[in-house]
Order: sequence, then structure tokens, then C-alpha cells
Amino acid sequence: MDVPPPAIPRDRLTGWEETTATVEEAFSTPLVTVYTHTIVFEETAAREQIRAATGCDHPWQFFFVSRIRLVPSREPGGVLTALVRRKADAGFTDRLADRGIEQVTERDRQERPIGDTTGLLATYSGRVRLPAPATDTAPGGSDTTAADQTTATLVVPITAILGVWAAAGDYHVAGGGVPADSPDSGPTAVVDAVTDAIDPPAAREEILALIEACGQATSA
Repeated sequence: MDVPPPAIPRDRLTGWEETTATVEEAFSTPLVTVYTHTIVFEETAAREQIRAATGCDHPWQFFFVSRIRLVPSREPGGVLTALVRRKADAGFTDRLADRGIEQVTERDRQERPIGDTTGLLATYSGRVRLPAPATDTAPGGSDTTAADQTTATLVVPITAILGVWAAAGDYHVAGGGVPADSPDSGPTAVVDAVTDAIDPPAAREEILALIEACGQATSA
């Protein structure tokens, strides 16, 4: 099935790298078959800063956009919208699990404007656990202390946001995940590097702004 790529405000994605693009059959019902064209991005600047300082390499911030196409084509309506939202929720929590994010809990769900239409915005929390870098000395030259070794597992709280809306005859989904705060625990050098490189409130606002920019792009 040929599904056009989602509308993406690429001028807003400076500092992000496209990592995957997939077209697939998401699910099928007696009424419709649902196909998606999904593009995933990962933030690169903070990631490289943390990697260079500590040797710890991880995609700390990600963002994705999907166009959902129904076959046969149907106008968005109450039943279809509820179905798409439910499947988008399930797909998003699976995406978080694939990224090693655990203890995912929905924190908020609301109807709100996305672009020129009303969509669903859902917020989740979770945690990712990462092993410390394998080396005892980070690239920057700071030694891992004995105290660091007792908290070798890095634990980072995560905020994840999902937006779902209908525009231009298709459904659209966008969202992402970012650190919600400084790491809860881990080697001091890595905790400090993550704290210095990523501003959690600003990162969350960027995900919200990217979702809105995708909404504006689908309305254009």
C-alpha cells in the first residue's frame, strides 16, 4: 500500500536525525484496513555532548510522526476516531517498551487543539535503566570512583507525549519521549553530564511544539 509520508516541519527539527522510516499494515478490522507511514527522529546534539563527556551513548530524546490511511477510505467519525486513538495508545506504549522505558503510566489525557482541529493529547511517565559505560575512565578523563560503581545503573525518569488528530482525510499521530528530570541514580559523571546537557522542561515543551507544528503542517 502506497501511503504518503506524514507532513513534517523539518525546519523545526534542526539538531534531530531521521533514524527510520516505515510503511506497514498496522491492523485490520471487518470495516477497514489501517496502514501507517512512520518516520522517527532522535536528538543528536545533547546525545553527542553526553557521549563525548562520559562514553555513555543513548538516544535520550526521540520524536516520531505517522500518517494513518484507512482502506477503504472513510471520513473520520466517532467510532473510527475512538478505534484509532486506542490503537495509537497501544502502539505508543509498545514503542516506549521497545526503547527500554519501564513502568509506563498514563498521567493525563485531554482534548486540545492540534493545528486547526481538535485532537487527543496524552502524557505518560516511565523510567529507563541503563548500564554504566564499560570503561573506568570517560573520554573526558574523569575516573569512575568506587562510589560511582555502587550506583552503576543509570535510572532516568521519562516524560512521553502522544498526539492524535484527523486532518486532510487521514488520521495523524505524533509524539516523543524526553527525560522528565535529572537521573534518579547512576555514576556521578553520567548524572552530571545528562543534567548539564538536557533541560527537561524545555525538552518537554519542544515535543509539544513539534506536535503542534505537525498539526499546522497537516492543516496547510
